[in-house]
Amino acid sequence: MNGTIMRKFPKIPAILFAITLLSGCQKEFLELAPLDQGSVNLSFKNPEDANRAVLGIYDAAQQGITDLALLTERTTDNATSQASVGLNNAGGDIRELIFYQFTSENAYMRNIWNNHYAGIAAANQLIDRIEGIPFANETLKAQYTGEAKFLRAYFYFNLVRFFGGVPVSLTEVKEPAQAFALARSSEEAVYEAISQDLTDALANLPVTHNSTHLGRATQGAAKALLAKVYLTDKKPELALPLLRELTRAPYTYRLMANYPDVFSADNTAESIFEIQFLSGLTTREGNGLVTFFMSNDATVGRDIYGAGYVGGNGGGLAVATNDLYNNYTATDARRSFNFLVYRSNAERANLNLVRKYYRLPPSGLGGADDNVIILRYADVLLMLAEALNETSQGPTPEAYEAVDKVRLRAKIPALTRDLDYASFKTQLLEERRLELAFEFHRWFDLKRFGKLVEVLKAKDYPIQPFHTLFPLPKSQVDINPVNITQNPGYN
Repeated sequence: MNGTIMRKFPKIPAILFAITLLSGCQKEFLELAPLDQGSVNLSFKNPEDANRAVLGIYDAAQQGITDLALLTERTTDNATSQASVGLNNAGGDIRELIFYQFTSENAYMRNIWNNHYAGIAAANQLIDRIEGIPFANETLKAQYTGEAKFLRAYFYFNLVRFFGGVPVSLTEVKEPAQAFALARSSEEAVYEAISQDLTDALANLPVTHNSTHLGRATQGAAKALLAKVYLTDKKPELALPLLRELTRAPYTYRLMANYPDVFSADNTAESIFEIQFLSGLTTREGNGLVTFFMSNDATVGRDIYGAGYVGGNGGGLAVATNDLYNNYTATDARRSFNFLVYRSNAERANLNLVRKYYRLPPSGLGGADDNVIILRYADVLLMLAEALNETSQGPTPEAYEAVDKVRLRAKIPALTRDLDYASFKTQLLEERRLELAFEFHRWFDLKRFGKLVEVLKAKDYPIQPFHTLFPLPKSQVDINPVNITQNPGYN
């Protein structure tokens, strides 16, 4: 991603702030960090304008990807910082995540809030204004609306899991008075809005896209995300039929033959939805995760990555913990692919660098073109096993089969058929950890399984029960204290 550029703005609610950015009113900011093909100064007169507006919503998903990585991995037993093993000092906001000392002024939580509301604002604008655009192809018009609703649901789903009930705006906010009137909705109301958006998207999105629209949201993506929403909202009976449908025609998703194949190319047969990136600093569309995970020490970088390593560009902000690394067996194909292990001397010992997002040396910060997978078929199979276990109160043959497909691809044995409901659920959490490591699931999974505090406390993380929700950004509470209240445990 592009480097963060700090600017001062008038204190306004995030949803209006996002509209301000997207409308072109803050020209200086837009020139520095644009939503490159977004709804900036769009007239909304023709289908091309609508298409550019839809692409702007996807851009908003790009903008928050590094913050998403930090909040879902760096706050768990999956990741530590290279900084914490003596090579550098972690920044204050990252140290807050490491030690569960974060406050309402944490930059990464503020970023995810603002980025997601920027996406929501862009989606609202498109959904409201597209009705006034004449389309010769009404199916394409419906598709654009479906994409906007899918992405709006994605943003709200992340927000409700991180923060609990959040302000829900489903129409374009044009005036400050509208923004200040928005209060926090209940979690139930947020989930209802998400479910409705995804249900609408299902009716309007195609099963597949042609090469022109490759990488955009599909019916399968909406179905997989809705299933995850239902599992999180404790409605496994609603998730189960959706997940079963994804394993059958007309859907053609499949596990790639080898685990590395999932990441060796973009938009593979296993991928259901991924955020698209384009390499090169000049595009301003590069994926910053390769830099985020690379070593921040040139010696380590050259030793591990080879002569092509771009020294000095690494962040070293998320290194796999030994706890995660050691949970893979020696024969597990995922261990050798996921990690570049550095074992040299006392100063630089025990580094398990993440290489899932590393293909070629990047041209610079934010310069990689690896897409980021949000939903893939292995995730669907593991969710299918979860839904079956929940609805049957114990693992069924179909649940075992779903898990075994993932395990056998990783070159590890099938599960023994002697697990009850609780032990199978525990096993599923571990299966998800090993299969989906550093794909931004761990914090969400621990929370959905009701194990966030228990698991991290057992590993000496200073987590408290109130940490199952993050604090709302202080700036949002301060400017609208009547309608925007802080979560318990935070000032």
